Amino acid sequence: MVQKTALHNLIDILDDKDTEIIYQVLIHFIPTDVAMSDEIEAYKKGLIDIENGDVIKLEDIDLND
Repeated sequence: MVQKTALHNLIDILDDKDTEIIYQVLIHFIPTDVAMSDEIEAYKKGLIDIENGDVIKLEDIDLND
């Protein structure tokens, strides 16, 4: 099992241009009860799609196909 100190050391030697990518990966492993901004935006977009009728109802999908 990798120790946290090993991860810290790896992060310390990262090139600055790669830190954002690593941050985006790591942030998904942190448990939270608060929705992230991209999750809230996706939820809002989903509500708009529903309101505009831009969705397919599950009962309209043939799952036996």
